[in-house]
Amino acid sequence: MRLALAATLLVACGRERGAAPADSARVAAPPTGDTQVAAKLECPATGLWSECAVFQRLERSGLAPRRDSAAAATESPLTARGIAMQVGRADLELYFYPDVASRERDERKLDRTKYIDYGTAVSMAAQETLIHSANLLAILHSRNDHLRERVGDALTAGPPQPPNPK
Repeated sequence: MRLALAATLLVACGRERGAAPADSARVAAPPTGDTQVAAKLECPATGLWSECAVFQRLERSGLAPRRDSAAAATESPLTARGIAMQVGRADLELYFYPDVASRERDERKLDRTKYIDYGTAVSMAAQETLIHSANLLAILHSRNDHLRERVGDALTAGPPQPPNPK
């Protein structure tokens, strides 16, 4: 009896007023092994950016990205195929390269007076934000400093790394 009373008090004290009893509370089930395997197969961590890796990173950062299938991203003189996304009310162009050296070569072709780094304060000039990380070059069309910082932080943290082999 005493043990049952103590357990009831412990459960009752552990929940907020008006909350359902612990045994009727719904708890999200952890992903099954099949779900985890499927997620890893869909977007493998290779140490390089891919469209799905960028999408996942922005989504996990709370930015709710949306692919813009109607618009193609093009930025002269870049040679990489671009992908257009929306993040909030801003447009984000993503350019993927096979490696870092290819991205750096292509990035050097850009007129740097048209762009600012994501960590630089927005000026009165209409400049787009340039973000680069590993094999990714991103151009964010936003003057919102908070959004620029959040997108820049999410992408410059680096692409998902493959697991360490033991």
